[in-house]
Amino acid sequence: MKKIIISLMILVTLIIIFVIVRQGNQLSNKGKQKDIAGDTSYEPTKRNERPDYPYPLDNPPEFHYKLLDFGERPEWSPDGKRIAFVESNYGDICEINLETRKVKNLTKDLGEHHSFLRVHFLPTGDYILIGPAQFKDRKTSRRFESELWFMDKNASEPPKPLGRRIFEGMAPSRIANRISYSVSGQQDSLVGRADQYEVRVADIEISGKNAGIVNEKVVYRAEKGYEPEPQDFRFNDTELIFSVYYAPKWGIPRVEPDHCSTMGVNIETGEVKMYIYEPDTHNEAEGIFPDNNYCCLESSAHNEVDSKMPTDIWKLKLDGSGERVRLTRMVDRKPWRSSNPVVSPDGKWIAFMVNLHTSEAGYGMGMGLLDLEAWGKSDYAKRWEVPDNMK
Repeated sequence: MKKIIISLMILVTLIIIFVIVRQGNQLSNKGKQKDIAGDTSYEPTKRNERPDYPYPLDNPPEFHYKLLDFGERPEWSPDGKRIAFVESNYGDICEINLETRKVKNLTKDLGEHHSFLRVHFLPTGDYILIGPAQFKDRKTSRRFESELWFMDKNASEPPKPLGRRIFEGMAPSRIANRISYSVSGQQDSLVGRADQYEVRVADIEISGKNAGIVNEKVVYRAEKGYEPEPQDFRFNDTELIFSVYYAPKWGIPRVEPDHCSTMGVNIETGEVKMYIYEPDTHNEAEGIFPDNNYCCLESSAHNEVDSKMPTDIWKLKLDGSGERVRLTRMVDRKPWRSSNPVVSPDGKWIAFMVNLHTSEAGYGMGMGLLDLEAWGKSDYAKRWEVPDNMK
């Protein structure tokens, strides 16, 4: 009997210690969360609508932290001290200073154009923005009339159009004023049919507070339901990493299951490589890691929803093996997902946005940060896998 009582006392003691340690960790995480969260005094000009579900970044998973409860499509500055982002869909461009956590609206008082979808940095610190000159409707303004804009690094003058409509996003170089983008017959009839695409690489020539596109070169073509979108350069801009969406329309015959794959093309030789392909799965390339050997991946692998779009962020080896490992865990917080990840220049953090399984791509409901160093020390970092069809 005495032994039983002693055993029970030891068990109770261990439970008490566990509870105390767990509460201490939660308090520690809350303290760190408070330090990481952005300026709560800033009131956005406009917010994207958000449903009345428990917000996943208010009580985030391990290694995840709330940055802002609004905003979309984050982008790190070249020095890693700021994150630029779109305040709301078809809205202004903002920026958060990561030292002060203060938010500044860069385009609110600049000119007449306030309908942007994306923001990128050139190595000089100047900005390339993407969006229509005027919002008409969500399909026309995004698919047909979205174009490139230049804004000087001090945001001292209104964004200026670069005269190029593009399909979806673009890839900025980290070492030169160089970008890549995709153009189809929907944006430029000279390309050909609506289903025909050209991936182009071009330089941005800057003169004072003005800029222009020069040295434009086609590096990849696609058609018949395959839609390419550039994401990042690597290896001193010798290779371009891009995604290819396959979901035929306009009566084009389907030759394989819908999917999104990640590929690369050698800019000089035109050699194309497949880095991950998985039928009926969304595997979209996103921000590249500083070592150039990995990129972030928006992947719908293992989702339990009848849709290809509930995504979490994964890390993909860019060696053709298809090996990937999961980084974020937003899909576990139904009906949320994470997307649009970008890696900090020092490789220590990933900035990402959250929205719902059913949200339009890019329609953000706040932004978070993932601590890559802490994640890398966890058991999660060891769970590499390969799609069945690539084994």
